[in-house]
Amino acid sequence: MGQSSKQEISNRDYWKALSVPQRDAIAVSAGTTSEYLRQVLVYERQPSADMAKRLEEATGGALTRRTLRPDLFADMQVAP
Repeated sequence: MGQSSKQEISNRDYWKALSVPQRDAIAVSAGTTSEYLRQVLVYERQPSADMAKRLEEATGGALTRRTLRPDLFADMQVAP
């Protein structure tokens, strides 16, 4: 009960599903380190608005700025 038909993966589960090379590649693409990425995904550290956008781009939308920073991007329209 209460679960939607489309289940979203948590940031922590997303982190766990990544291999070490994938973590490193995302971090490099976003201009950060895999340790910082771990802090954001596992320990819920809030990235800056710019970093949230870069992480969205680096993951091809698997992570979104809207979910990483709902306080800043909650009203952002989601593309169909």
